[in-house]
Amino acid sequence: GSGKTTWLRHQLHEGALGDAFVVVNEAAETPVDDALLSGAREIAVLAGGCVCCQAQAELIALLRRVCDERSRQDSRGERLERIVIETSGLADPGPIVDAIRTDPVLVYHIVVSEIVVAVDALHGLAQLRGEPLGRRQAEIADRLVVTKTDEVADEAALARLVATLRRLNPGAAVSGAVLG
Repeated sequence: GSGKTTWLRHQLHEGALGDAFVVVNEAAETPVDDALLSGAREIAVLAGGCVCCQAQAELIALLRRVCDERSRQDSRGERLERIVIETSGLADPGPIVDAIRTDPVLVYHIVVSEIVVAVDALHGLAQLRGEPLGRRQAEIADRLVVTKTDEVADEAALARLVATLRRLNPGAAVSGAVLG
């Protein structure tokens, strides 16, 4: 509900990530987000568990297959250069990055270049106060995208959210998004 899929859909539509292999993770058994993400090079869905814990083994196996296929391409084929993992909102990015960096195969094939976290402008402050996971997500991010900024009636509350994000993670880029 924070706007992750809408943001990613916009990035794909604008061509910023059109060459990416997109992994969509949904904690629910019946995925729907993948249907919204046209424009990706390829989409794989991991449903029924979060990739930071319950479905981490499935994620690692999928990433190994992707890397294996990439390494077998001949010089005439286009090489896959980017993988985007859209996690469920329940995911902790730390264990995912650790799993990639400590896997004996993936460590030689994947560089985690950026962790982007979507923060709902309407509910972000409450989530940061009451949800330790939301706080961890903000603290580990390289980029924080505050979504739904057009729906905020209280500009002071939006300013408090941005200031809180900057205090939690002074090294992260902070930007706003409207409809992605």
